[in-house]
Amino acid sequence: MGDNLININDQLKIAVLVVLVSGYLIYEQKPSLFFKDNGEFKHFGLNKDESPFPFFLVITVIGFTSYYCLLLKEGKYV
Repeated sequence: MGDNLININDQLKIAVLVVLVSGYLIYEQKPSLFFKDNGEFKHFGLNKDESPFPFFLVITVIGFTSYYCLLLKEGKYV
């Protein structure tokens, strides 16, 4: 009964840290790709006042990519 159900390895810890830091940096810089002039998030869409890449999607891709790259670096291909 003392076994952990969730195994958090070093790669996962680093990937979470990368997501948190990159999310913070993007949010603080407020690039026009994700934010309106007044600092609010743009809605998802293809119009001029919308963003084709929503903030949550970019952060998710950064997370999966960083975790996958860390796994490849360790030699765990499968």
